[in-house]
Amino acid sequence: MDIKSSFIHFPHVKKIQVALDRMREYRCGDEEAEHLMLLGESGVGKSTLLKRYVQKYPRIVHEEFTEIPVLFATLRQSPTPKRLASRLLKVLGDSKWHSGPEDELTERLIFLIEKCRVRLVIVDEANHLTDRGGEKTLHTTADWLKGLADATRVSFVLAGIPRTRSLLAINDQFRGRFREVIEIDRFSVANKSAEREFRSVLKAFKGYLRELPTIDLSEAAIARLFTFATDGRLRAIRSLLVRAVELAYEQPVPRLTGAVLAEAFRTVIYPGSPDTRNPFHKAFNETPLVNGDEPFAPVER
Repeated sequence: MDIKSSFIHFPHVKKIQVALDRMREYRCGDEEAEHLMLLGESGVGKSTLLKRYVQKYPRIVHEEFTEIPVLFATLRQSPTPKRLASRLLKVLGDSKWHSGPEDELTERLIFLIEKCRVRLVIVDEANHLTDRGGEKTLHTTADWLKGLADATRVSFVLAGIPRTRSLLAINDQFRGRFREVIEIDRFSVANKSAEREFRSVLKAFKGYLRELPTIDLSEAAIARLFTFATDGRLRAIRSLLVRAVELAYEQPVPRLTGAVLAEAFRTVIYPGSPDTRNPFHKAFNETPLVNGDEPFAPVER
């Protein structure tokens, strides 16, 4: 199904790709490299965008070494500087990524980043850096990252949910390195400009439905229902539409309707939802799904 693998170049995607290209192409002399913090709520498309970017610059195997233009690593929970060094070494392909004290791992990491001609380091799920300890621990982690960036003179991208920003408040020198912060917002209909953008997104997705008869997904009233149903999160929009298309083709006469969207919502967004909490049901009470165990209730952080 085309919609599963679709990748739409929204305006914010182009902006981020330009920033990544600028940092990757930069050749640092004696000055500091540029760094970027990329923030956005879960499900807005950060990881997909970054992984697609990495795919454009695959590893190049030479006779004596492997060139890695873009080093990409996803963090796990509660990473210490030592664990972070080990994680990056593992992704680089170092067979001894798990052996040695922190300073030894760090020195080997600096050496291999240079040896492998890494031009850009992307750390996804960087919010896990804030999972453990208090201010002193955060300061130590930020200081280690600052030292690694300074030693390698390579550009770094830290991507994560909004709480990643707390690293900037802990360490002045770290904040000085990561001056550029780009935030990916959820889609909405909060104002005319945002509504136009969201309706254009839904129109783009409609284009992937090809011959399947469908209601006008980009119509203003339908776009408003989508904001309730998905909280404007790209992952949820795609999941909802994928399931809706599957359900539409299960009908004797395939068609994507409001009723099909309501069933898809009950399947992949809010299982067991009452009609009053299903945006595509006529009984919907038109309030955000942010209470109790509803799908977009705030998560404690």
